Formats: sequence, C-alpha cells, structure tokens
Amino acid sequence: MASAGEVGDRVERLLAEFEALADPALASRAEELVRTVVEFYGAALERVVELLPEAVLERLAADQLVSGVLVVHDLHPHSLHQRVQHALDAVRPYLGSHSGDVSFVEITDEGVLRLALGGSCDGCPSSMVTVKLAIEQAIAHAAPEITRIEVEGAVLEQPGPTQPGPAQTGPGGRPLLPVVPAEKASWVELGDVDMVAPGAVSSVRARGTATVVCNADGTLYAYRDQCSACQEALSGGHFDGRVLSCPSCAVSYDVVLAGRAVSGDGHLDPLPLLTSDGTIRVAVPA
Repeated sequence: MASAGEVGDRVERLLAEFEALADPALASRAEELVRTVVEFYGAALERVVELLPEAVLERLAADQLVSGVLVVHDLHPHSLHQRVQHALDAVRPYLGSHSGDVSFVEITDEGVLRLALGGSCDGCPSSMVTVKLAIEQAIAHAAPEITRIEVEGAVLEQPGPTQPGPAQTGPGGRPLLPVVPAEKASWVELGDVDMVAPGAVSSVRARGTATVVCNADGTLYAYRDQCSACQEALSGGHFDGRVLSCPSCAVSYDVVLAGRAVSGDGHLDPLPLLTSDGTIRVAVPA
C-alpha cells in the first residue's frame, strides 16, 4: 500500500506530464481538479477529526497510512517536533547496538532536519551507513514533510574501495554522515515482531539476502547470515541471549554491540532494523 508521500509524488509526476504533453489551459484545469478534490476531502477529514474522541484520534494517528493523510491536511494531533522525537525514540534501541545515540538539533524553515550522532561502532565499516538508513526510515514515516536529514557524526569511517569519499561537513565544520542513495538499499518486511522470542534467533531471507534476527532481552537485531571468520552460515549456532556463536568455527559475536567478535577483530555485517505497527522491517542492498 502506497504512503501519502508516495501518492503525492505520483500526483506531482502526473501533473508534470500534463504540463509537458498538453496545452497550458488543459494542464491548468487538471491541477485545479486535483486541488478541488484534495480540498473537499480535506474539509471532510477536518470535520471527522473535530467529532472524534481524543483516544480514537490517537489510535488513528498511530496508523502509518492515516498519519500521512493527517499530515498532508495539517490535522495530525502531534506537532512536527513531537513526531520527530517519537521517531528518534523508536530508533534508539538500534543505535544502541552501535554504541551511539542521536539527538535533535533543529528543523530549519526549509524542512531540513539536523541531528547529532554521538559515538560510533569501532571496527564496523558499515556502521555509519546502516545507522543513517535506520534514522531516515523512521523519520520518513513519522514526518514526511521533512525534506532532508543531516546527521552530524562524532567519528567517520576512513574511505575505502567501497566506501564514500571525503565527508561533507555541517555547521562549524562538524562531519556529516555520508548520504546513502535510496536505490542502494531497500526496506523489506520480514514478519511479525513476535516471530522471534526473547533469547532466540530466527533465520529468514530478505529479498534474497540470508538474514538472522536475534532477540536480545526484547530488542531485535538483524545481521547477514554469514560468519566473518569462516564465511559459513550462522543459523543453527548457539545463542545465549546476547552472544551468537558460529556453528562451523565457534567464533562468537556480541549482537548487542553491532556484532563485534568477542575475541579478535572480526564483526558481523549489521542490517538496519525497525519495527512499525507490529512488523519487522530491515534494509538490504537493492
């Protein structure tokens, strides 16, 4: 099901096609038609919001699709700042696995959200990229009116053959996390949040990518199903609620600390994971 933002983008594309292919008068009429329909449904939705009990409105606002429509018509019961803070609270358990946290800086008049990231995952080359993907996804659902996200990082990875080049800097010369093009990652639904019981591991495929989802004391973490030491699958290995051991070579990894090897320099490849409306979603390469 398309989100309100996706529907809006499609309407904009169709109107642009009208403007490019039709005479100006017809394109103007098409734009007026869309505006009239939106205003009509917006007025009706405003009346519905006025008549709803507060508790019911809160439940509707928690629904991803309805929330997007309420935002479009400026009827959401929570302010933009409140929705951004709620999204950041939702993503903090994932950031914790990278020994980091994210804090709100400001929202500019142009709709640019500025955040500050504290800490990073030492020895984890994909840490910066996966953290930024998780933040972007959470904000996109909660606050679609945000036009761009700038995340100031405390530590940047050194550029390598497969990593971004020199990083951009934010206000005061502070580094910004590298921007990850949307086509480089795709968010995939894995199943219900209760598919992995506390202290358990589930092996699933996310659009062709073998993945393990670990439940460490109620918090979910996702990794590629591949041991960094022997390259064999991790599924079937022993998990004590925090440490996952490879069934082939017995190397152990701390899933709470971004999959770092308990001894040695190895680490697992983490995948951004978010839960929304009772569903687990992970980001995998497109």
